[in-house]
This record gives sequence, C-alpha cells and structure tokens, in this order.
Amino acid sequence: MGKTKNIQSVERAMQILELFEQGNQEKSVKEIAEHLDLSKSTVFGLINTLNNLGYLRQNEENAKYSLGTRVLALGHAVSSANLLAQKAHPHLQKLSFDYQETCLLAVEENGFVVYIDKTESPGSISINTRIGTKKELFCTGVGKCFLAFLPPQTANNIIGLGLRKVTPNTIATEHELAEELQTIHDKGYAVDREEYELGIRCVAAPIFNKQGEIIASLSLTGPAGRIQAIPLDRLAASLMETASAITRDMDI
Repeated sequence: MGKTKNIQSVERAMQILELFEQGNQEKSVKEIAEHLDLSKSTVFGLINTLNNLGYLRQNEENAKYSLGTRVLALGHAVSSANLLAQKAHPHLQKLSFDYQETCLLAVEENGFVVYIDKTESPGSISINTRIGTKKELFCTGVGKCFLAFLPPQTANNIIGLGLRKVTPNTIATEHELAEELQTIHDKGYAVDREEYELGIRCVAAPIFNKQGEIIASLSLTGPAGRIQAIPLDRLAASLMETASAITRDMDI
C-alpha cells in the first residue's frame, strides 16, 4: 500500500505534543506558535482540542500548557503491550545493578533507533535518554548494531539517508563506517566512543530471534571515563550473554 498525504491538522497536533518530549516544560500558546511557525489562532484551536481530550493540561496560574494524563496512559499501554520490553527488563535491571550504570533497549523503526526500555542502578548517573526517544543509527552503539546485522541492502538504504558529524568523534564517511560495521559484525558488539554526546560512552550488543535476525539491541551507557574503566572484553561478554538470555526468554 502506497503512502498517502498526511492530514495537516493531525500532523500539527502531533508536532505540538512532540514539543514536550524533552523535559515536558510548560509552554505558552505564543511559545508553541513561534516554535512551529504558525499563527496563534491556529495553535490555540489545536491546543484547546488537545486540552479537552486530556492530551494537554493548562496551568490556571500562568495559562501555560504541559502534557496531560492521557499521554501518560497511552505511554503506559505501549510499554505494557511490548513483549520485548517486558521480557528484557529483568535482564537490563541485572546489568545496571552489576555495573552500576544505565542500560538501554532499542528497536529500529524507519531508519532510526527508538528506545523502548531503560533501567538505572541506584548509583548510576542519570542518562538523558527517554523511552520513546529516536536517534540516528550511525552515531549510536545500539544503532550501529542494527547497521552491522540488518540485511545489507536495508543497511545501505539507511546509510544512504546521509551521515553527519554529531560530535567530533562521529564516523561520518561511508568508508569509515563500513570498516566499523565489519568490526562490529566480526566481534558481535559495538562501542559508541562519544559519537552522539561528548562525555557519554556505551557498549552495545544485538539481540536476535531464533532465525538469527536482529530484532533489538541493548547497551550499557554512562560517563566515558567510567565505561572505559571497565575491561571491554568483560563488558562485551556480559552484554552478549544478556542478549542471548533475552532471545531465549522471547522464544521467537
């Protein structure tokens, strides 16, 4: 089935909700209108509808808006319905506890990685990656796992969307990326060397189904100095063992 044209009002309503993705700070009608380059009257009509339906709520003291409880309910429903996240979560918790760092679980969607679960140990520094966040594949450990293990044509199509320098450490040429992906394929794990965010490093491993197809990837993520202090062979082995355990639990 071919793609059809988006309904503009629905697209704009979703853009409004996505403005609150990072931090959910309250925003005024004027701030939202300026960010989306729309008139205040257009934005007010959309906001009023979202507010009436419970997707936004208004602070009566300052008249600003934030996400409503209906969004939280939908997010909970998605999380609860996601069998992969449910099965993987105890394994992520154990990794976070063992290494005192944040563990993330991601899937690939339309050429991006989407984070579907996150666990933190009591001693870990919080990593600013929220469930539902999308990131490009070429500059993240979990993303490079997908590029290394997806069918070559699929990976090439995604790479063809373009590479760019996110940080000075990002691999931004196809030749260098191809060499990196071959190394990941050979070793079975990926390393993000501050390629998405300076000061943050991760080691990631692919999760396969029983047919050997990549269905997800997981990472242990934290401050660069602390991750580098962990012997890479030991950490990589832990991640790959955890990935295999998730595959067994999924039984697919």
